[in-house]
Amino acid sequence: MRISLCAVVAILAVVCNVARADEVGTPIDLSSFSGIDSVLDESANTFDADTTPIVPVDSSGYAPWIRPYVTGIVGASFGTINAGGSTPWQNGPTSGGDGTVNQGGGSFSEAMFTGGGAIGMAIDRPSGLLRMEVEGRARGPMSGQTKYSGAQSDIDEAPLTTTATNGWSAMVNFWRDYFFTDRLGVYGGGGFGVGGYQYAFQGPITTIPDCIYDGSSTVNTFAWQVGTGITYRLNDRVTFDTGYRFFAMTPGSTMIRADFPNTTGPDLIFGSVTSAFSASELLLSVRIYEPFRNWR
Repeated sequence: MRISLCAVVAILAVVCNVARADEVGTPIDLSSFSGIDSVLDESANTFDADTTPIVPVDSSGYAPWIRPYVTGIVGASFGTINAGGSTPWQNGPTSGGDGTVNQGGGSFSEAMFTGGGAIGMAIDRPSGLLRMEVEGRARGPMSGQTKYSGAQSDIDEAPLTTTATNGWSAMVNFWRDYFFTDRLGVYGGGGFGVGGYQYAFQGPITTIPDCIYDGSSTVNTFAWQVGTGITYRLNDRVTFDTGYRFFAMTPGSTMIRADFPNTTGPDLIFGSVTSAFSASELLLSVRIYEPFRNWR
């Protein structure tokens, strides 16, 4: 009986091993994976010519890159308004004829805040960068005193309270950066464009009671600037610039009027006077390359 029981257990063990072998199937031949390394090595050394970007290379084998950037600008503008020239006039209230009012003019200066920004493209060069940008800036108000002296005996020197407000400029600039180290360098360049301000003046004519000179106009003229400074790379994307710029606008004209409220005759003297704005500016700029890189 004991022998029969042992025989039955042995038969069941054999049957179970056979069934498990059928479920598992044929053993995997691991040697078949040995060819994968060679396939990976081959694919790493190949590329698709239709999808691979082409980088321009100059005659020396150097391949520059082009990167967009935005710049924020703040600083101090030490502005000057120069007034001068002479003005023809007509229909004088006491002389009854035409003549000339000699504009004594003068100038006044004031420090003001300036701020704005720029967008541009930087082209990498072996010794630094070539940058091309469009810049817009605003300037604070300024006020002072100019004067007029009349050639006629009935018109005395007239001190005028003069203001220039809403100053602005839009420029196209070209800058060249030269780096001494990986981080520190200098830059120089300039630009041209347009600029403007609201010009106004008012003052009494001391020899004629209740008579005032006044005038107001929007001056928009050609503008230009040159500058230089120091540039510092904080990292691959952020650069600080600090430097000096000289900014100037060509002269603009403003109509001048003399009001004579207590006379029955013509009460206006028409003509035009000139004004020109220029400024020495100290600026701090923060330039950020590829500002929308993380949006992709």
